[in-house]
Amino acid sequence: MDKNNYNTKQRDEIVEFFNQHRGKCFTAKELIRSGKVSSGEATVYRTLSRLTQQGILKRFTDGDASCYQLNESEECSRHFHLKCEKCGKLIHMDCEFMADIKRHIESAHDFNVDIGKTVIYGLCGECSKGESADD
Repeated sequence: MDKNNYNTKQRDEIVEFFNQHRGKCFTAKELIRSGKVSSGEATVYRTLSRLTQQGILKRFTDGDASCYQLNESEECSRHFHLKCEKCGKLIHMDCEFMADIKRHIESAHDFNVDIGKTVIYGLCGECSKGESADD
């Protein structure tokens, strides 16, 4: 048996957490703070890394930290992402306008964008409505 592919209680807890939060992105610290994982910090980081290597999770750079999302398909790497800074929801942005922006960046700025790792931050519609209601 390949020691990198065996199931552990910690692995199962983390996979279950992401299955329950499909479409959302979490940092390791957010996962630990959720209280849904009984592992220590080092084990969570190690397990997230292993799950990413296995293709079960998709990793995005989120400032100084990385965030992870269930990798439901290869579609994850072919479009831009919008991340809500309040609820953590990750929206897949697959529209021609963003393709135009990618082409512009490549031709006008001589820069090839890795769209699978490109995340735009803000508030989703639901959280935006909540923000204006709080004012």
